[in-house]
Amino acid sequence: MKRSSFEINYHGLFLITLILLLVGLFMILSASAAWGYRAHHDLYYYFKKQLAGVLIGFLLLILSARLNYRIWQPLSGILLVVSVVLLLLVFVPGLGREVNGAIRWLDIGLFSFQPSEFSKLALILFAANLLTSQRARRDFKKYYPIILAAALIGGIVCFQQDLGTAIIISAILLGVLFVGGLEIRHCLSLVVIMSLLAVLLVIGANYRLARLATFFNPEREPEGAGYQIRQSLLAFGNGGILGKGFGKSRQKFFYLPAAYTDFIFAVLGEELGFIGTFLVTLLYFFFGYFGLRTAVRSNDFFGRVVAAGICFWVTIQAFINMAAVTHTIPVTGVPLPLISYGGSSLIFTLWGIGILLSVARGERRLKVESAYNWRRDGRPRLSRSLRVQ
Repeated sequence: MKRSSFEINYHGLFLITLILLLVGLFMILSASAAWGYRAHHDLYYYFKKQLAGVLIGFLLLILSARLNYRIWQPLSGILLVVSVVLLLLVFVPGLGREVNGAIRWLDIGLFSFQPSEFSKLALILFAANLLTSQRARRDFKKYYPIILAAALIGGIVCFQQDLGTAIIISAILLGVLFVGGLEIRHCLSLVVIMSLLAVLLVIGANYRLARLATFFNPEREPEGAGYQIRQSLLAFGNGGILGKGFGKSRQKFFYLPAAYTDFIFAVLGEELGFIGTFLVTLLYFFFGYFGLRTAVRSNDFFGRVVAAGICFWVTIQAFINMAAVTHTIPVTGVPLPLISYGGSSLIFTLWGIGILLSVARGERRLKVESAYNWRRDGRPRLSRSLRVQ
């Protein structure tokens, strides 16, 4: 029996996500062992924490994939407000936690997380809902609330010293607005404005200027600002075509900072070589392909924008990380989705992918028992049954 395009997209996205998760677990097992033993006297400390995040995130993925993705439509405004509140709570003494000079973490006792990861998903859902409800309008003003929401989130994130996440949020904004019908000339205008703001932010911070200077001349401060990227390039050079073999990286032994977080792709390159990095890059490429294919083929406008937004989020962040680690762009400090160590990024990314999978399953539902009753104004009203069949 011939499979529908939505079944192909669903199984393609699910399989790629599963492979990337497994690659991430193996690489964290290798890259974090020495760091775990030095800090906690446990070779598997970071691996066990990542495994717990994978289990939680994967359960969330399965749940959100089984639910009708449109349950998030009436909740999108609430989720956005919650994300902004969580971002602001980071600045409250006793709740915010500083890591490497940046206050990005919210510590609530049993666990801590980065609210900025949640804000990416909240912004996508909010933008998709607003674009759906204002679809009939043709004027540019309908995009104002989305732009203001993104500017608010991006501004707070910049105060947290996290320009990399602000760039990801800007890319998500442009992606959803373009899919939502924004004209190319307006998109280009936003790109110019965002670029100017980025330049001002770089000029206004000495450490960002140092990163930019290091990008143009890594040998400028070989033991200072240029140290990390030099060690990263050495890792790729050591790996060659076939790699040194799993577990045989040298740079992970305290030579390469952030070896199991933002720069894990360099350890992967050293151990698995060009072949390994090429295959991982190919996986992200096909994730983007199946994600955009899901968006294009969706008959529901809300689902289309949500699918495109999540696809842009994962793939753009992945390629920005890989570009920074390979010295193609200045270092940005964003994790590699599904592979880098970090529960916040992992869990919220898997939640988003679960919603993307729900969109991909949209056309294969046989029946939905009144998952929504539609009001006369075209907005959805939640009913009892929400399970995707």
